[in-house]
Amino acid sequence: MLIQFEVSNYQGFKDEFVFNLESKKRYDYNQTMVERHVVKKALIYGPNGSGKSSLCSALMDITYHIVDKEKNILSNDKYFYAGSNKNNAKFIYTFKFDKQIVKYEYMKSSPTELVYEKLYINDVLQMEYNYFDDSHNFNNFQEASTLNIKGLPQHISAIKYIYNNTITNEKSPIFKIVDYVSRMLFFKSLTEGNNYVGYSNGSNSLSSIIIKQHKTQEFKEFLDNQGLHYNLVEYQDQNGNLNLGIKFENGKIIPFGSIISSGTKTIWLFYCWMLEFSHLSLLIIDEFDAYYHYQTAQAILKIINKFDNMQAIITTHNMMLMNNEITRPDCCFILDNNEIKALYQMTKKEIRQKNNLQKMYIDGEFSNILKEN
Repeated sequence: MLIQFEVSNYQGFKDEFVFNLESKKRYDYNQTMVERHVVKKALIYGPNGSGKSSLCSALMDITYHIVDKEKNILSNDKYFYAGSNKNNAKFIYTFKFDKQIVKYEYMKSSPTELVYEKLYINDVLQMEYNYFDDSHNFNNFQEASTLNIKGLPQHISAIKYIYNNTITNEKSPIFKIVDYVSRMLFFKSLTEGNNYVGYSNGSNSLSSIIIKQHKTQEFKEFLDNQGLHYNLVEYQDQNGNLNLGIKFENGKIIPFGSIISSGTKTIWLFYCWMLEFSHLSLLIIDEFDAYYHYQTAQAILKIINKFDNMQAIITTHNMMLMNNEITRPDCCFILDNNEIKALYQMTKKEIRQKNNLQKMYIDGEFSNILKEN
């Protein structure tokens, strides 16, 4: 699992930004949301422009050079912090795999070009590679002992090169990093279309995803559970392709996507990705519930919480989700002024299950600590 992420000179983050997912709190409710003192389901709040979207993008940066998955390459002027004269961005991911703490650090001079990579296991440096002077140190790193790694171009990761050119043991930290990164997924609401980063390649229509997996009836039931009642059918469109449509009383069939609301489209997108949730390591959703009714948002969040196999990091402005029925004070974070903290870290009060987190937030209980700091 990911236990900490650090980034600097990237998009909205000028100085070092640290997102720590470790929790030492021992709440006796919603216990599956934290595993071995690591937050598995995180909700992130923050004012507009505080950096929530930048954080989502930054977390996915590792997928751009470790695995060959879907990307959204930024230009340099959008990649680096605009107010800095530095020409590189630094990233540090700290993972907990069984009893090992694996830290992977790298720097980039562009969205696709590496400056250096470093790998630590339990705080001991195991591997480093500098792309400018070809200097490297593998410290008896077994997977790399048979390779002559020299002259790697900046767009080829040494970690990825070792993984692809050796028989990597499944217990190896390199195997575990690549496996985790290959199963990371980031998507957002439909404000920018059906775009995603990580996990897969290319895109299929939402209708074809459901039809090919024989999920039309299940999807109809899913919509019914959200209070959306449609006579959903499969039909052959004018190009001879199967599509999803709504059949009306007069027998007319209208393409499903052409007449539904923005909220229903967002639910449609969520359902299609939900079919893959059991395979994910980390799910990141930005603008989680931009078009959801508050009850729908709660229902969707409860579905996400049921997938114990994956971590989830979700941004939202929905205060109705900040309650102890579906989350915990160590799983709700507030991002502002280049800092992110869990709710329990932002008050001197001991938060209990019966406390109304939403009211505490509105009353300013969680802003006092930030102001003092």
